[in-house]
Amino acid sequence: MVIPNLWEVFLPLAGLILLGFILGRKQPLDLKTIANLAIYGFTPLVAFGAAAQLPISFTLLLLPCVSFLLASLVGVTVFMLGRKIWPNLTEVGLLPIASGSGNTGYFGFPIALAILGEELAGLYLVVNLGVVIYESTLGYYWLARGQLTPQAALRRMIGLPVLYALLAGLIFASVQLELPAAGLQLWQLAKGAFICLGMLILGVALGQQKAFSIRFSFTLFALAGKFLLWPCLALVLIYTEVTYLGYFTWPMQLCLLLISVAPMAANLVAFAAQTGGKAEQAAGMVLISTVLAILFLPLVLPRLVSLLP
Repeated sequence: MVIPNLWEVFLPLAGLILLGFILGRKQPLDLKTIANLAIYGFTPLVAFGAAAQLPISFTLLLLPCVSFLLASLVGVTVFMLGRKIWPNLTEVGLLPIASGSGNTGYFGFPIALAILGEELAGLYLVVNLGVVIYESTLGYYWLARGQLTPQAALRRMIGLPVLYALLAGLIFASVQLELPAAGLQLWQLAKGAFICLGMLILGVALGQQKAFSIRFSFTLFALAGKFLLWPCLALVLIYTEVTYLGYFTWPMQLCLLLISVAPMAANLVAFAAQTGGKAEQAAGMVLISTVLAILFLPLVLPRLVSLLP
């Protein structure tokens, strides 16, 4: 499979983030309303349409479990190591989401779409489901420093509309139904809105942040977990699976790799503010990781893809 020129994908994304940042600075936008449009409106539509076009297999259904395991391994490892260095639990609580999760939806989906094409783009969303579940349960639990009970974490996960949209799409595909022309057109429209809104949300969230705080040693530690440990574990798992089992197809391997290199999630800022964490520091981490991803992933990602078996 030929990897397209990723600058053609990243530059429009960067432009949308910059536009959102300017709007967040200059306009009194209600970020929660915009985010709800994406979460409860366009995300389920995109997830259903993408999943409905997939070939169903046992391996496909196993992929969210694999990505959840990888996210948990990264989050736990970075959190435990971080606690040995920094005693402040409020600060260290940022690490599980900062390193284990990521902007895998809004940022990662356009890249998967460009590389895999529309017919297999839903595969990426199925893989991403494991990261979404991790972020909403274990990641959020650590960030809240125990304020969130296991029952509340479960309710939070069950309330995610993307879960039901993906499930409905997989059922639709399993009975070998085809989306009608109007359904495909709706999916195309929703897909574009999903990407645009997602990048604008990231920009607005950063633009509305009154202050940024960057603690370089802590930020570098989190970035190492996000951009080094995650991809390394993903590649080790892929090679191990291919060597001993051989169920993962090349597109499945690619989706696991793409999940591993997404920058930190904008949700980190909102979660930190909601739980009394260091929102300014979270905003600085998200900003740096996003800039690094835009600048370097077009150069690094093709080389990482070439390492796939």
